[in-house]
Formats: sequence, C-alpha cells, structure tokens
Amino acid sequence: MFLLGILLACVEPETEYVTETETVTIEEDLCASILGHQPCDFATFDENGSEVYFSDLMGKPVILDLSTMWCGPCNVAAEEVQAVQNAYPGLTYLTVLIENFEGDAPIYTDLQDWEILHNITTAPTWGGSRDLVTADPIETAGEFYLGGWPTFYFLDEELRVVGYQRGFDQSAIEAWAQSLINQ
Repeated sequence: MFLLGILLACVEPETEYVTETETVTIEEDLCASILGHQPCDFATFDENGSEVYFSDLMGKPVILDLSTMWCGPCNVAAEEVQAVQNAYPGLTYLTVLIENFEGDAPIYTDLQDWEILHNITTAPTWGGSRDLVTADPIETAGEFYLGGWPTFYFLDEELRVVGYQRGFDQSAIEAWAQSLINQ
C-alpha cells in the first residue's frame, strides 16, 4: 500500500487545459497573391511608355509571366507567348519584365526590344521592378511571391489567383490556358 501511495503521488493528476481559439478569416476584399484572392492593383507602363493598371485586365482570364530579360528560361518561355495568345484569344498573356539584361528595372524600349526579339505582337508586355515581387511566401500582400524565374500566376476573369507555377513548362502553360478559357 505504501508503494502504491508513492506511485500515485508520482503520477501527475489529470489536468484540463483550457485554451481559447481564435478564428482568423481573410476578408474577401483583401488583396494578396494567394489562391482565391485578387493581387493588389498596381500601375506600371507598357511598351509604348503609357501608364497601365493591373485592374485594366479585369474581364478576361490572365496568364501572368514574371520574367527578366537576362534569364535563359524566361527567354525560352517568351518564344511561346504569341503562340499561346493566338491559340486562346479570350485570354490575356501578360509578361511583366522585372529586370533588363543589366539587372536594372526595364524602360519602355527594353519592352519593345523584348517583343521584337521574341516576335510578340499582340500579347502585352509591361515593365516592373523588384518592388512587385517578394521571396517570402508568407508576405504576399501587395507583392507577388517569386520562387524563381520565370514565375507564372494564373488568374480568372475576376483576376483571382487560381494557380501558380515556378519555372517554365510549356505543357503546363497550355493546360492552364485551356482550363482558364473553359471556366
């Protein structure tokens, strides 16, 4: 009995842990580059130097290609831009160049050179900068998460993110284009 008493004394009594839970919900109008949400609107320029807004693309599904001019896989992807744009006329294939060949933010003549180099005639090319991207997948409010070059975002006609792809894979781009058109 003495031994049983010692054993019982060593066993910790059952304790009820009361915890509070907090439900965190993301507001519908929060802009973020995460699934189901619209990225924040931003203003930039096109190949003519004209100001453009991301929100101008509302109404059509979008393949958003974040690329740089110095990136080899980005250049390979750019060779397919016009073919995809032609095959899916209800889609906008937008390339946003983040850096030029020197690693600087591009100017409108860089965008023109990119379009000429890759025979892009109707798909838009816009200038961007590192301010549009983040390497932190958690902090995506106001920026696009960039896991590598190129990075693609797939957006429905309301500009809500429905998919993400790091790196270029032509068959995946084609599948997303088909999926976006058929929504």
